[in-house]
Amino acid sequence: MGRRYNYSKEMMTKYFRENVDKKFNLIFTSQEAALEAIEQYRSSLLKEGDDWDEDYHLTPQPQTALAVIEQETGYVRAIVGGRGTKEGRLTFNRATDAIRQPGSTFKVLAAYAPALDSCGITLANMYIDAAFNYADGTPVRNWYGETYKGPVSVRYAIEQSMNIIAVKTITQITPKLAYEYLLNFGFSTLTTGKVVGNQVLGDVNQATALGGLTDGVTPLELTAAYATIANGGVYNEPKLYTHVKDADGNVILDNTGYGNSRQVLQESTAFLLTEAMVDVVTKGTGTSTNFNREMAIAGKTGTTSSNVDVWFAGYTPYYTCATWVGYDNNVHMYSRRDENNETNIAKKIWHNVMEKIHEDLPNQAFYVPAGVIQYTVCKDSGKLPNPGVCPETSLRSEYFAPETVPTDVCDVHYSGLVCEYDGLPASAECPFAILGLATRLPAEDPSLAAGSTVATVAPDGTVSYTNPLVQSTCCHNTLFFLSPNYEAVLNQHRIEIELRRQQHLDMLQFQQDGMLPNANG
Repeated sequence: MGRRYNYSKEMMTKYFRENVDKKFNLIFTSQEAALEAIEQYRSSLLKEGDDWDEDYHLTPQPQTALAVIEQETGYVRAIVGGRGTKEGRLTFNRATDAIRQPGSTFKVLAAYAPALDSCGITLANMYIDAAFNYADGTPVRNWYGETYKGPVSVRYAIEQSMNIIAVKTITQITPKLAYEYLLNFGFSTLTTGKVVGNQVLGDVNQATALGGLTDGVTPLELTAAYATIANGGVYNEPKLYTHVKDADGNVILDNTGYGNSRQVLQESTAFLLTEAMVDVVTKGTGTSTNFNREMAIAGKTGTTSSNVDVWFAGYTPYYTCATWVGYDNNVHMYSRRDENNETNIAKKIWHNVMEKIHEDLPNQAFYVPAGVIQYTVCKDSGKLPNPGVCPETSLRSEYFAPETVPTDVCDVHYSGLVCEYDGLPASAECPFAILGLATRLPAEDPSLAAGSTVATVAPDGTVSYTNPLVQSTCCHNTLFFLSPNYEAVLNQHRIEIELRRQQHLDMLQFQQDGMLPNANG
């Protein structure tokens, strides 16, 4: 009797990478191509007279998973564990068993939910989208490239899924608080410390705001977390059955109560998050999920690095659904501007499934809790308007929890002495001060200073951090006049001011001439 050898897909991958294609990844364009590759690998192993037997399974890729939860009760109304024909019992269910990186769906859960719920932050609060680093000095990257949008509100940051603002928020509220909220949302796969190679990795860090986790989460638990927001802040443990009876009809397991429910968020917080995520669906990154009717929808997109995992988690007043799409072996998905764009599949599935589920349900708006207040604020500061100073175009209405209605007056718009050179409030030493209006950048929380890209080391070794975009007064301050060549720079500023004045006069003259009758006709 000869020797017996076993071969695996990992060994097949190794063979093809060494002999055919270094980028071989077990992904094929058709079933025929897969069978040809299997035959080629088999031929490389067999010798004349060898006996062989093989067992293989072809799995459609990319894969998908979803869960639909009735948020009021916690009942799981639908669950999809993957694509393809089910060939056995108790097979791998991606909705309950696949642990995947959640990407930007975690911005709402890890950063903004605790910020609004217990840290006094509002949808109107302003942050500056500018260069920012993690605590280890690694730059935080926005998904839309190396550009920055400047001052933005929390509402807008949620709508546009802005990375830097989410990381700034979790930095301000602390990753520890974020982690505590995530556990309360029902996630069971998070860790405070896990040895991976020579590192100890954990989820109590800034990257958690972007869904950068040690392991990940399951689609079912992500659905349950979003169902918590949809249910006014009350978490219901997902229920897969109502009750179990014996042969005589006696109930031996009863799952119809609310025993595994808890209040995670204030009702007002849940509404504010919903309000912001309505914007995601109406004008942000999730517009393709809308129904062709007036049903209220709120949700959040999620994409991980290199498009390995793509999500959409959203809800209506009736049901919550989270959809995941990705390759089982973490191959990057295509991002194209055509129908073959794989990164849009999660949103398309969510739309198709949820629209069908709601087919016979009446349109309904989201419930506004008692006590939530609409107040007019200056959109550039998130504070009360300064009469006569804040322009009318800067006023907007925003929702607030009663205890977070702003009491401070806008300090972004300024009226007084302004530097004619740079347009900022004039310093005490400024030689170009005139009466006028100026717009300053909003001040950020001191906890964000260390994330600035500019560090100054003093002679005694102490380090101070500054945000290069934040400047409360003009450039003509004490430090300016201590520079050795300040007179030459000051003269250049004076020349530029005179040039602007002349250009302004020329423009006025041009406009005046334009109003005079044409002599030739």
